[in-house]
Amino acid sequence: MTPPVLLFRLSSLGDVVLTSSLFDPLLEAGYRPVLITAEPYGNLFADDRRVEVWEVPKKGFFKNLPRLLERVRRLSPAAVLDLHANLKGRVFRTLADAPLKVSYDKRSLFRRFCVLLNRAGLAGRLKGKAFWVPQAYAETLRILGLEVSRPRPKILTDAERTEETLRRLGLSGRRFVALGVGARYRKKRYPHFRKLAELFLREGFEVVLVGDRTDRWETRGWEGVRNLCGELSPVESLRVLGAAELFVGNDSGAAHMARAVGTPVAVVFGGTHPCLGFAPYPDEGKVVFKNLPCSPCDLHGRGFCKRNFECLEIPPERVLEEALSLLERRSAEGGV
Repeated sequence: MTPPVLLFRLSSLGDVVLTSSLFDPLLEAGYRPVLITAEPYGNLFADDRRVEVWEVPKKGFFKNLPRLLERVRRLSPAAVLDLHANLKGRVFRTLADAPLKVSYDKRSLFRRFCVLLNRAGLAGRLKGKAFWVPQAYAETLRILGLEVSRPRPKILTDAERTEETLRRLGLSGRRFVALGVGARYRKKRYPHFRKLAELFLREGFEVVLVGDRTDRWETRGWEGVRNLCGELSPVESLRVLGAAELFVGNDSGAAHMARAVGTPVAVVFGGTHPCLGFAPYPDEGKVVFKNLPCSPCDLHGRGFCKRNFECLEIPPERVLEEALSLLERRSAEGGV
């Protein structure tokens, strides 16, 4: 029987998507990945038969922990990989019945120094260091004797279900660009998506908006676009993103979803920075940002900006140009 390996990552959306970078390396080494995550993120993997998903309630984790630990005991995993590395992850990892246990190195000190020293104008060298969360996740595989370099997030979607979803939405066979207009915090939210959508429409693309119910409210009245914000389940969003020619969005979960289904991504960074680990690899897309001296100013994009969010004042014409260059590159490589 194929030995299972438990991956523990409860949230948030983008981080859970990035756990998919470990599925193929584990399978190729003869292990079976089992992901423990919070509701509703398990739905991301509804089409992906490579992974077994255990979904736990968002609230009451410690109340439900004994039941979860009993389930782990019955599974008898070869290893527990804590990809969350917070209090819940530490408690679960400590109590879980498994011969091998490891927590991923989230580079907490590096990230915090990058932000704090940057506020003092001393983080130039730190900001130039390449760091990607999927690679940090992959380092946990060393406990199993595996060395994996530059893994990519990948979530499989079912072709028939995808076609059903696209037909229902009127997108089957259509050429469209997906815009991920939302992000949790203001320092991550590019303010010129409406103008960008107009530019794509002029270029002859259909434009599809993806996001949550809050994003739908904020994009009400946009003309000429197909607004799917708040209408799709996580796996339906993946199906739509996988059919898009291109994704343009903020430094947020939707960008990682697009990466995971192989769609080229142009990701706009503002108050956060690629040095914090969430930029696409160069072969997945590109980062669009001003790289101001004051960025990064926060780990997650929280708080207010004394400079009136100057970092996000990127002309939509530039974002369009950067995004279209990805399509040109893909065409030159024979991708379309």
